[in-house]
Amino acid sequence: QRDCHNYVKMLLQLNSTHLYTCGTCAFSPACTYIVSPGRKVLLEDGKGRCPFDPEYRSTAVMVDGELYAGTVSNFQGNEPTISRSQESRIALKTENSLNWLQDPVFVGSAYLRESLPAGNPEGDDDKVYFFFSETGKEFDYFENTIVSRIARVSQGCGLSPLLPLALLVALLCSHPEDGFPFNVLQDIFVLTPGQLHWRDTLFYGVFTSQWNKGGLGSSAVCAFPMRSVQQAFAGLYKEVNRETQQWYTDTGPVPEPRPG
Repeated sequence: QRDCHNYVKMLLQLNSTHLYTCGTCAFSPACTYIVSPGRKVLLEDGKGRCPFDPEYRSTAVMVDGELYAGTVSNFQGNEPTISRSQESRIALKTENSLNWLQDPVFVGSAYLRESLPAGNPEGDDDKVYFFFSETGKEFDYFENTIVSRIARVSQGCGLSPLLPLALLVALLCSHPEDGFPFNVLQDIFVLTPGQLHWRDTLFYGVFTSQWNKGGLGSSAVCAFPMRSVQQAFAGLYKEVNRETQQWYTDTGPVPEPRPG
């Protein structure tokens, strides 16, 4: 049985007349704009926006003509990135040399208009959220521990090379009675009452456990209110030590502007 040569990994609405799609194209990812049937299709390089291998999970969201994507950027699949693309070029992406992401499995992304309503006294930017699970390098255990996370990207952040493109917080889901952890995020659903009521957003996650696979009670659904997520992002944060590649809590003064 022959395998498919092109797996479509992304199909997004660009505007009222165009769609934007990316596929693996026989391990040579490419993207294109879809206008109407019968029109000639012009392909552009999809590296950094679409994975080479269809087995790799990826996610993307289109915001004001810019593509925010979470995927792997090389053939080997060992350079995971979160990036922002403008037209056919990648404008910003996470820095691979820091091993900032550890074999992430992306499951979804979402865009929230946190600048609304107009004249918002908080003066916040709109945000893009990425949802994934990865190996938690902050834990020094014999067995690799998987951690589910949210990455937050601000439209107004990452414009300076001195600031990170995204911030991360962990999603903790456990059994209410015995605290048994469901640490592997499998899917996400974002429930928003409306653009003006983004503060009432709920993130519903479907979780499994790396220590209990396929048995009775081996999955769980946990809900995370936006206010709790914001509180986590506003707390103390960790940084990666470039020499040891270990995470440590930063207790110094918060940079201005605050990352993320």
